[in-house]
Amino acid sequence: MTNALLKSRLVNLKDSGFFENLEIERGIEKEFFRVDENGFISKKSHPESLGSALTNKLITTDFAEAQVELVTPVFKEIDELYDYLLSLHIFVAQNIDENEMLWPFSMPPQIKDESDINLGFYHQSNIGLLKHVYRKGLKVRYGPTMQCVSGMHYNFSIKKDSLSILTKSSIQKDIDEAYLGLIRNFKRLFWFVLLEFGQTNVVDSSFINNREHKLEKLNSNDMYLENATSLRMSDIGYQSKAQKGLNIKYNSLSGFLQKIRDAITIPYKEFEDLGLLDSDNEYQQISNGIIQIENEYYDSIRPKRSSTDNTRPYDLLKRYGIEYLEVRGIDLFPDDITGISVHHMRFLDIVLIHCLINESPKITDDEKEKIDSNDIKVIYEGRNKKSNIYFNNQIINIEEARNNIFDELKLIASFLNNSESFEESIEHVIYSVKGKLPSSSFHSDGINKSKENIEILRSSDSSNLVGIKKEAELSLDELRKIPKNSSEEMNEFVKNYNLEL
Repeated sequence: MTNALLKSRLVNLKDSGFFENLEIERGIEKEFFRVDENGFISKKSHPESLGSALTNKLITTDFAEAQVELVTPVFKEIDELYDYLLSLHIFVAQNIDENEMLWPFSMPPQIKDESDINLGFYHQSNIGLLKHVYRKGLKVRYGPTMQCVSGMHYNFSIKKDSLSILTKSSIQKDIDEAYLGLIRNFKRLFWFVLLEFGQTNVVDSSFINNREHKLEKLNSNDMYLENATSLRMSDIGYQSKAQKGLNIKYNSLSGFLQKIRDAITIPYKEFEDLGLLDSDNEYQQISNGIIQIENEYYDSIRPKRSSTDNTRPYDLLKRYGIEYLEVRGIDLFPDDITGISVHHMRFLDIVLIHCLINESPKITDDEKEKIDSNDIKVIYEGRNKKSNIYFNNQIINIEEARNNIFDELKLIASFLNNSESFEESIEHVIYSVKGKLPSSSFHSDGINKSKENIEILRSSDSSNLVGIKKEAELSLDELRKIPKNSSEEMNEFVKNYNLEL
């Protein structure tokens, strides 16, 4: 869309009251590791002082026992969201072992032995075993090292009353179409997001042990690619070759759901050959499909709907439609103690509004190939200003395309309430440091940053800490109320989990 067309669109939206009544709701999920004083992934269990990883809605674990996942409530104000995210960090820092720290990078520290990585364990119950078996499945499919990559998820939605001004409808089907259009445009612009949020161009050498890669030696400890943006999103990162064949284009919600259902229920030979059961006759996969459950589907953005009763994501979306979007593919920003700055949050809002208000035709097979090609090019060569990408139906220089997008974002920002803060955030992101090389080694820099951060967090305070502590205590009470199941019951639950999908 040319600037003239975009401006005309923005003026029409302003006249309709869209910007005046725009209410955005946001939440964050962040993964990161507890590490010991030497920077190695902690072997200790998830601390009881943080509550139950199964029932605490604010603090849980991801793949490993030592991989903490923070989940904020939903906020309308970015400053409040940031403050709460910081409060969660303060609470974690003050309630883990005194010899532990919090790893600041998306890529993991040095991993001496994969067997030292303890999988997340939750409870001796049906749902507890299901979550554990899912992680066993990830381990046997991809190896534990790949699963030790961490990231930031930005959950985004627009209040129904605000969105209805844009869609001229409050019908869920039209809301779904608006969000699907946003998703398609975000996929078209993900190369740009990789440029601005990529922070993983260096990895510790242990991360690529016995794995094919394109990396070069940086020093005696590290491997890197000079022009890479996000190795976390590369073939050596959090990716699945099997999933690339799904060819999901988000042209309809029903089509998306059918692809997800097939990916779970239709056996995929490579994973079928691994077997659902291990040598001890214990479940090691929930399914032998391309994905075991919905959450295993990796993408830069996903349609979502919240639940309080363990209804699975497929059923929620099928029954009720899209409620919000989960933006993924965001590397942790190590220069902010929370992994993301207020400016980066505001910047994401503008990018997502850009994706929402622009026309979003259905993605063809040909365009899907070009989108994927752009992503690969920027993941590996995005910092090379001579690179070319496919943009606006032509091959152009990446810097020219980047400047074009920034011009459009600045134009959108000028129409938003509190436009000055959005314009300031755009400038901040333009000039923010991206992909710094380590001063000594990746692992050493991580230790130094971890020490600096933990001292700050342990000496900090927040009015949110009382509520966060209460939630941790209530989660332990709730865990005690969950009845334990026998091995037979748990195995039967895992066996039948996908039968009714």
